[in-house]
Amino acid sequence: MAQQIKGIVPPPFRMPAAFEGERKRLALKRAAKPEVPLLITLFAWYCFIRGTADLALAALARSFSGSAVVAFAATHLNPIPPPFPPAFAFLVLGLVNFTVGWRWSIRDWRARWAAMFLSGVTAASSAYQWIANRPMAGPLLGVQGLPESPLITLILNVAICCYLAFYPGMSDAFKETEGR
Repeated sequence: MAQQIKGIVPPPFRMPAAFEGERKRLALKRAAKPEVPLLITLFAWYCFIRGTADLALAALARSFSGSAVVAFAATHLNPIPPPFPPAFAFLVLGLVNFTVGWRWSIRDWRARWAAMFLSGVTAASSAYQWIANRPMAGPLLGVQGLPESPLITLILNVAICCYLAFYPGMSDAFKETEGR
C-alpha cells in the first residue's frame, strides 16, 4: 500500500469500476491541449501573410526607389504619413504584423488587444486616405464601378477589429491571466 500522508484519510469504500474509467477519461480530457478555433488560426496566417507582403514592399522600396510599383505602393498602400520613407514604414509594419501573428498563434491575451489596436489604426488611416483622396481622384484605374483600395482596406480592418472585440467566446479563447 502506498505511503499515506499525515492528515489525509482514505475513503471508506473503493470507487466502482464504471466511474473509475469516466474519471480517468475526464482527467485526460482536461490535460489535453484545447483545439485552436479556425478563425484564430486564419487570423494568425493573415498577419503572417500581411507581414510578408509589407517586408517585400520594404525590400522593393529600398532596392527600386524610383520605380512605378514603389510609387504606387507608397501612395496607395502605405498607412504611415509621408515624413517617413516608405521602406521604413513597410519594414515597421511587417515586423509588427509578424509579432502580432506569432503572439496570436500562441494565444497570448495581449496579442488580441494589440491586433485590435493595429486593425483600428489601419482602418482609421484608410478612412482618412479614402475621404481625403475621394474628391480629387476618379474611379480606381479609370474603371467605373471598381471599388477603391482604401475602402477595401477600411472595410476589412473594421471587420477584423469588430471580430476581435465582440465575437462571442473570444475572451475565453484568450484567457487574461496574470504571470503568463
